[in-house]
Amino acid sequence: MRSFSNIIIIALIGLFSSTYLFNLSPVDYRGTIDIETPKDTSTLSLETKEDYLLNPESVTINHISTNEEIVKSTSDSIFTLDVYQGDTLVKEGLNGLELVSPSVDMTISVNEDNPIVTTLNISQKKLGLTDGAYKFIFNSNLISSSDKSSVSVNVTYDTSGSYYSATNQAIPGKKGLTLYFTTENSDTLIPVTRFVVEDKSITRMAIEQLQNGPLNSKMKSVIKDVTNTTYNNGNVVIDLPSSYTDYNNDSTEALLAYQSFVKTIFDVDRYWPIYNVSFTVDREKPETYFHGLKSEDISALPNKERNYMLYMAYKLDDRYYLFGYEADIEKTGINENDTIELKAQKLFDAYNNTNITYGIKPIPEDVSLNSAKAQGTTLILDFNDKFLSAYKGKNDLKQMMIESLIYTFTSIPEIDSIKITANGEELKNFVNFDDGRDITKELYPPEFINPEVVEEN
Repeated sequence: MRSFSNIIIIALIGLFSSTYLFNLSPVDYRGTIDIETPKDTSTLSLETKEDYLLNPESVTINHISTNEEIVKSTSDSIFTLDVYQGDTLVKEGLNGLELVSPSVDMTISVNEDNPIVTTLNISQKKLGLTDGAYKFIFNSNLISSSDKSSVSVNVTYDTSGSYYSATNQAIPGKKGLTLYFTTENSDTLIPVTRFVVEDKSITRMAIEQLQNGPLNSKMKSVIKDVTNTTYNNGNVVIDLPSSYTDYNNDSTEALLAYQSFVKTIFDVDRYWPIYNVSFTVDREKPETYFHGLKSEDISALPNKERNYMLYMAYKLDDRYYLFGYEADIEKTGINENDTIELKAQKLFDAYNNTNITYGIKPIPEDVSLNSAKAQGTTLILDFNDKFLSAYKGKNDLKQMMIESLIYTFTSIPEIDSIKITANGEELKNFVNFDDGRDITKELYPPEFINPEVVEEN
């Protein structure tokens, strides 16, 4: 018996020490073991289209992936925020900024066509920041890879400053000329209305005032030498000397000079009919000028309506100026067959979505358009109740917001006035204008935008 046991033991030792391969029956362990996709195969990353914001209320950041991925949230905040001013960290690890808070242990599907879209509240009040320029670094809690888990946005809060409202009232004995000057860094043209005594042809006066330059030292004129300006039955010819080469050099200022001439002269049509503007050089018609503009652009240029303009604000020193920014019609989706109401909604969307580094949107981002309705040539714009809380205690900035809306929405063809309501109610006691405008009634665009000098009554 003992010898048999010894044989069995020796056999087992030989069996387990051999190199014989066993084919075991497959066992499915997937129901009992968590199998995760290796993190190094994840393509999850961040993107935002808003790399610079001025006085923002919110920012939208997307999680994107070229693969199909399931992401699990383990916190009630998707992002944390670090705020830098220069090289100094002024706020660290801010969270709870999501407008819609995620649930803990929530799973989210993301792929190339379906990003995770998150909107964060970064209002100045929410973050407790003073006026100034900052760098915001948003860190995602959903991404483990350090080189993909953050995105930065430059943010400026600039809430101080004054606005002088436009007017329909010229100073007695003077004419109001709207002159277009550029900024120090030549990024746009700012319309400024100057009141002057009429002592010669009003078109010549306009050109001379451009040459005189602006009173604000933060602006400059790009109009210098001019040989002559003639007016003949609504046709204006501006003759330029070939000896002054800056109008035709390879620079942004050459095109700004062209626009400054044209816009200033066309605004004279409040006094005289202006049908077109032509340019000559040494009394000859050039084939090209103003840095490559062709003859059809500088000869008999018609005085057309400026349609679909977005009126933004530009701050110089401690003063805000409104200026027109031409909407990209293709991007807005506006077409001739749209109703007036649809055009208004698309124009407001363009207004809300346009981000330019030098322009401030006068309407806070939490203000939304409930509806637009045309009544004849008047457009009734109804906003949400956030409109009523905009610029509390700042009457002049409320004026700026109202006038921005007037100029913007009367640039829709067939609309010559607007009326503003909030949740269907008239704006009683919302803002006061020195000229006594009643904002519960139709509002027309004032003739004289950005008066250069505001005189005491």
